Amino acid sequence: MIRDYQDLSVAFNAENEDDVPKRKAPPKLPRSRTWGRRVCPSRHLVLILLGLSIVLTVTVIVFGAKGHLYNSQLQKVQESLESLNQTAGKEITDLQKQETGAEGRLTDVEGRVKQLTEEANGAREHLLNQMKELQKSHIRLNCDFEDFKHNRTDRVEACCPKGWDAFRKSCYWESRVGKPWQEAKAECESRDAHLVIINSYEEQQFVAVRVRPQYMWIGLTDSSGSWKWVDGSPYAIQQQYWCADQPDDWYGHGLGGGEDCAHLHRDGCWNDDHCTRDYGWICEMEMNT
Repeated sequence: MIRDYQDLSVAFNAENEDDVPKRKAPPKLPRSRTWGRRVCPSRHLVLILLGLSIVLTVTVIVFGAKGHLYNSQLQKVQESLESLNQTAGKEITDLQKQETGAEGRLTDVEGRVKQLTEEANGAREHLLNQMKELQKSHIRLNCDFEDFKHNRTDRVEACCPKGWDAFRKSCYWESRVGKPWQEAKAECESRDAHLVIINSYEEQQFVAVRVRPQYMWIGLTDSSGSWKWVDGSPYAIQQQYWCADQPDDWYGHGLGGGEDCAHLHRDGCWNDDHCTRDYGWICEMEMNT
């Protein structure tokens, strides 16, 4: 009986199941591709980051090793530079000391040279003076001999060196080789004389007659602004000695400047001209009778 009841129960349940509409199971949704796409890039990103981390780690290690090497090399360079600076500083100091010592020695040498130059100039001046005195003594001895030979007791004119002509108490010598005024002046001074200084009409006539018809420098110049003789004595214009309309300080010669030096014209009168002209000259030497 129990079994029959079970069979009836099963049959009843089966009928009821047929009467009740069956619920459909929810359809299975396909796996979302978006989720997959999200998962895959994340893995790729992790892998990329991991790779970058490894590369950075290796780079840091490599550059750290190289940086240590560079630091070591830089330190060596710095040490070399410091050593070089010390060596250079020492050499500079030594050179400065040597330069100071050389300057001191140079100063001593310059002082010694100056002293020797002054001594040499003094000795030269002394020797020149002695030579002049010897020359004068020689001239006087010759004059005394001539006086004795001709039985002269009263000498009227100066006794002159050979080649010089006497007029009163002076001796005269002329050169017809042309030179500028300054060079002519130096030539006379080298003979212990000077360019002629004319103090009288008689002396003017004596000199003029000797040098005609040559242009000859005389010892008169106004290069300082006023006419003076070579011995520094002033000169007042005496028109009787000058050529007509002279001195005129003419600028038209094209030599630059005016006319500051006097010379004897070919007829014996005076003319001012440019000092660089090449003229002859007359030297004068005063002698004791």
